[in-house]
Amino acid sequence: MPSSSLILSVGTILSALSSTAVATQYSQSESYTAKNWLDAFKFETYDLNNGFVNYVTEDVAKSSGLYKTVGNDVMFGVDGTETLDYKKMPGRKSIRLEGKKNYNHGLFILDVKTMPGVCGMWPAFWSLGQEPWPVKGEIDIIEGVNDNKANKMVLHTDTNCKVSGLGQTGTQAGTDCALNGPNGASGCDVNEGRTNSFGPGFNTNNGGHYVMEWDSDAIKVWFFPRGTAPSALNAGSNNLDTSTFGTPAANFKGDCNIDERFKDQRFIFTNNFCGDWAGNAYAASGCPMQKDSAGNALNAVDSCKKYVAENPLVFANQFWKISSFKTY
Repeated sequence: MPSSSLILSVGTILSALSSTAVATQYSQSESYTAKNWLDAFKFETYDLNNGFVNYVTEDVAKSSGLYKTVGNDVMFGVDGTETLDYKKMPGRKSIRLEGKKNYNHGLFILDVKTMPGVCGMWPAFWSLGQEPWPVKGEIDIIEGVNDNKANKMVLHTDTNCKVSGLGQTGTQAGTDCALNGPNGASGCDVNEGRTNSFGPGFNTNNGGHYVMEWDSDAIKVWFFPRGTAPSALNAGSNNLDTSTFGTPAANFKGDCNIDERFKDQRFIFTNNFCGDWAGNAYAASGCPMQKDSAGNALNAVDSCKKYVAENPLVFANQFWKISSFKTY
């Protein structure tokens, strides 16, 4: 017969597991729209991904029309006027927005109508802990390169984090999130199969809602194409229950201490060009390869830079158009 102390311990564990399982109800904490967007985000000009990019200041962004509000929506994008020299930096003007506040746990909802998605670009909505990367973790909610049709969701940690890939609709590509693991800087990634989850297909459908839930048990991401979100979410309710959201696209859960690996996350929007991912994947994405002035074929990275530098009109309408970002 088990001892009373063992029974108590088991009971305590079961109680804790039960409370984790039902902790799905949230109340709204913050709502950011065109009226107060810059209360939540600030402009940054640095780049850590070797991009062909020139992240501009708030003053330049506003004066050049790269950042503006239209009705109830906020819009921020990239320059589509200047012809550049692909051999010289800085690259094309763009915007990097970083959150002013750090978060630990919560429910986060982004209502997006339009996002960038053409050859040469690397748009992303993500969160990051304290540098040096990725000591406090990185959560990629929306990310892709070139004219990819589907979203990729990824976790990055410094060490000791593996996920199972169970309980999700997306396809688990890598299960080890650690920088010192076999996937290295690629992290543990989930591919969203729906072609309206990123880029052109996303925009044609007038976007949708991306939702990230973060607690001690797991980090989950849902994507709801426009018109398919749960009624309470669609109505902008102040109270939401994620148990009504259905199976998430990504369910990052497994042999990973979430609270140890992910802390003090700030949310970030980037519109990068080429760089470590979009540049290296440029040819594989089916984007137009380029030649130098002597007619010699350029490699993928230089082809990406040349295409971005010499085709400004391609990027004239590449922007994020966002209705709201809400925290719960």
